Amino acid sequence: MKILEYRNNDRIFPDQPIQSITAEHVMDLPLDDRTPGRTVLEGLAFDHTGALYVCVPPQCLIVKLDIDRKIVLGTIELPDHMMPSAVKLHKDGRLFVTAVVSDHGSQIAVLSPKGKILESIPMPGRHIDDMVFDSKGGFYCSDLSGTLNDPCAGILYVEPDHHTIRMIIDHGLIKSNGIALTPDEKGLWFTEFGAGKLNKIVFGYDGFAQQPYKTFTPYYFTGLEGPDSITVDCDGNVYTAMTGQGRCLVFNPQGFPIGEIQIPERTQMAMLKSTHITIRPHTREAYMCTCDMTTGRAAIYRAGAYAEALNGFAY
Repeated sequence: MKILEYRNNDRIFPDQPIQSITAEHVMDLPLDDRTPGRTVLEGLAFDHTGALYVCVPPQCLIVKLDIDRKIVLGTIELPDHMMPSAVKLHKDGRLFVTAVVSDHGSQIAVLSPKGKILESIPMPGRHIDDMVFDSKGGFYCSDLSGTLNDPCAGILYVEPDHHTIRMIIDHGLIKSNGIALTPDEKGLWFTEFGAGKLNKIVFGYDGFAQQPYKTFTPYYFTGLEGPDSITVDCDGNVYTAMTGQGRCLVFNPQGFPIGEIQIPERTQMAMLKSTHITIRPHTREAYMCTCDMTTGRAAIYRAGAYAEALNGFAY
């Protein structure tokens, strides 16, 4: 397995081209590939046993994998045409699943480890794409709404009671997507898929993102499609999956690009739908999911991250 390693000044102000490594193939997912557009993968998450969950939004499925033995452990079929975009693990083992759409609108479904729906948190008027827990058990959410003509997406915070919702950014964004806290929880990174941006909020004195707070856009992406889900390691580096490009870009805590992980088939213009990257808890093993929109093939890849996973609330 190839590993990203720090070079001179990578942790502060890098002064050389970014480091590029190629991920290794781990396993294909045995999905029905007769309709390639239905094999899109999203939302990787490890549970406390080491099993890896992956969402298949067009099929309303969550697949549970044993990546060490390269087998499928089971599937969760979601009701009401609920399209899962992310899975996040609560420290008590419950699964929090964001659904961009369903028959009842966007929502966050709370599932038991066996897949039984225990609670539904409705998000009217939004298209919730991703979420991240803080140390209190509340969580920040991104909103895959908005267009150039109507930049109506925002960033939300749901209190641990699951009833109180704070608007961090009410509107002005175009399809906010990946979202992750800094290790000290004093800042929040998020991608703006529709505008090709990596943004950061530095929180105010109250511990939330209430005024006054600062916002930055340290990076503007190029190429189609753009920045998708993100994860942060324990050193504060930001890993951004570039969907449509078959790669992940890595940024240091100052927002400078320092590394890149490529899917090996990228040079053949294959397996380009790389939507998510996560780091296995207590390791430097970074896992990426991607698929091929022409053939329908879907797979998991692996490479070495700069630092171990930021275990956070769940672990």
